[in-house]
Amino acid sequence: MRDDEQVVKRSLNDPLINSNRVAAGLTNPGRNSNELYGPHGIFVDVNLDLYVADGRNNRVQLFKSGESNGITVAGYTSLNPTITLDSPSGIILDAEKYLFIVDQFNSRIVGSGLNGFRCLVGCHGLGS
Repeated sequence: MRDDEQVVKRSLNDPLINSNRVAAGLTNPGRNSNELYGPHGIFVDVNLDLYVADGRNNRVQLFKSGESNGITVAGYTSLNPTITLDSPSGIILDAEKYLFIVDQFNSRIVGSGLNGFRCLVGCHGLGS
């Protein structure tokens, strides 16, 4: 629920809106590990870990299954800050756990690798 700065999950077996459960974020925007500000894209891996493109915080957050605090895996506050993002809007993770991010306002796609992140598409101009 973007306007509520949250990602919610709903059971496919219960179509009622009261089955919504907060998977990440709080009602108000913020930049703490349990907060989001302008979440756009999400990806859920086989372990049910949730990756969130936290657009206005210019980062990608990883919420391990069942955890309410996220880990910044990309962006300037990450543990290994090799890339600067400007409003990430989409993310996917491949079978080998490499992360691919649509870096919207830098007009590019970046990917993770053994040595950090690198630009894959749109590798010129701002943010390259």
